[in-house]
Amino acid sequence: MERETIDVAETAELIVRELLAVEEGEQVALVCDPASEEPMVRALAAAIEARGAEYTVFVMPARDERRKNELTRPIERGLEGADCLIGLTRTCGAPTYSKAVRRLLDARRLRSISMVMRDMGNFTSGGATADYAALHSEGEALAAIWRQADHIRVTSPAGTDLEAPIAGEIVFVECGYATEPGQEAAFSDGEVSQMPRAGAAEGVVVVDGPIAHIGLPASPIALEVRAGRVTSVTGSSHQASELRRIIETIPDADNIAEIGIGLNPRCRRNGDFEEEKKARGLVHVAIGDNIFYGGEVECAVHMDMVLYSPSVWLDERLVVGAGTVVALL
Repeated sequence: MERETIDVAETAELIVRELLAVEEGEQVALVCDPASEEPMVRALAAAIEARGAEYTVFVMPARDERRKNELTRPIERGLEGADCLIGLTRTCGAPTYSKAVRRLLDARRLRSISMVMRDMGNFTSGGATADYAALHSEGEALAAIWRQADHIRVTSPAGTDLEAPIAGEIVFVECGYATEPGQEAAFSDGEVSQMPRAGAAEGVVVVDGPIAHIGLPASPIALEVRAGRVTSVTGSSHQASELRRIIETIPDADNIAEIGIGLNPRCRRNGDFEEEKKARGLVHVAIGDNIFYGGEVECAVHMDMVLYSPSVWLDERLVVGAGTVVALL
């Protein structure tokens, strides 16, 4: 029988021992903000010490959407001496979306797990209880299919119909494991994703699932996309108004940055974007910053938007059909 919850100490042990494979003598940076879950920080610190490694806790100020992905200079410099990064911020964006971290990952000087914008429920239930070894194997299998494709199309019953060329772009497997320098994962985790070719996505994205920093919309929100940019936002809810404000006022927030397919069968459908974007068979489309994905668009935000009951084609192959990952059946 599958367990519904795990203890926070078990979560910390899983992350430190297996998913990050922290070794004796390594330096681990825990990047937090004032809203970080202190029990999780303490549990990770204890697990790191038990491995014979050392930790340093960095606490940065809360950020609004104008500076979500901006680390402080002391943190950027401190990460130069770290072997591992664990991001635990809740009001800020993911540290992995900063240029400083991207450079360290590209140079194979750092490995990272992102636990940002999550609470204790995310750390001890739902997607946290998955079989991560099996999940990673499935992620690699889907990525192998994805890497052979030149084109992606995403549709949904709500009205999404988005297409983009993808040949040559990096396919990322984020299924928990970051055991080698240069690797990055999350917790909870379970997705395969890619940046569509810059300036090339076309169509419409109709968002009926939760949106990062905004929440679950009261009614679907339609985004028209031309040449890789959102050209209009249509919807009557206050969530639509907030999304429109962000896209219109934050430079490059209109950029289509990522398309991801969730694989985690244990993730809950609870209106939490961090949980739902990893849920098996759901798709998220992100706007804003694409530095992490190998792009050149630096933006103050990277915002995932979840789509329900999606279908995804890679070239002519259906890989997700009405919310089922048919490529892995």
